[in-house]
Amino acid sequence: MLNFEKGSAPLYTQLEVILRKKIEHGEYNKGELLPTEKELMERYQVSRVTVRQAMALLAQAGYVKSQRGIGTEVIYDKIEEQMNKVISFTEEMKKHHITMQTSYCEMVKVYPDKIVAKNLEIPLTEPCYCLKRVRDVDGKPLVYTITYLKPVASFPLCSDCYKESLYQYLNEVHGIRIESGEDTLESALPSKEVQKRLQIQENMPVFIRTRKTFMSNGEVLEYSKCYYPGNRYKYTVKL
Repeated sequence: MLNFEKGSAPLYTQLEVILRKKIEHGEYNKGELLPTEKELMERYQVSRVTVRQAMALLAQAGYVKSQRGIGTEVIYDKIEEQMNKVISFTEEMKKHHITMQTSYCEMVKVYPDKIVAKNLEIPLTEPCYCLKRVRDVDGKPLVYTITYLKPVASFPLCSDCYKESLYQYLNEVHGIRIESGEDTLESALPSKEVQKRLQIQENMPVFIRTRKTFMSNGEVLEYSKCYYPGNRYKYTVKL
């Protein structure tokens, strides 16, 4: 319930948090209508102005949209990925019939740190490739990926080559096929860099997928970290 004590957060932000969590937890699903202004006023003992301010925040965050004569509809839909094989993010989104854009892309050659060198199984003195990308859905960042590639080929330092599926590009242009992979899943608070790329607040948890992929000969190809906003993405693991 709301905290009406002096010094507490504004009532409209408290109400927005409550409704947002209800949406995220499935109490209000995509396509359903939220309670009316009058119902929310009575339920939470707040003014019409407070309710409208809370609705405005939800709308700005992409959770709802208001339609005159109809009500406030939930448009939020957490994207769910079923993990049972190695596929690219582009393929993941195609499975959900989601159009995706790359809003940031940078490919450089770097010397690996100890963690990267260990995972790519290369010495610290051997340069590797580092690809950083932000992939957007509906104009909002959904994943920030930092991918390290073992120098098994001469990859161009041209961002245009990597704006679509990386795995498809590696296969079609370089004849490199990913045979298997390992994913580690965890959650954490975002770093400053992740906050900036995903356009989120410092208290928004992120879902982190750390991935290693292997070629058909068993050699490591990729070590990457993918950061997803915790309120927009989830994984289902089939056992």
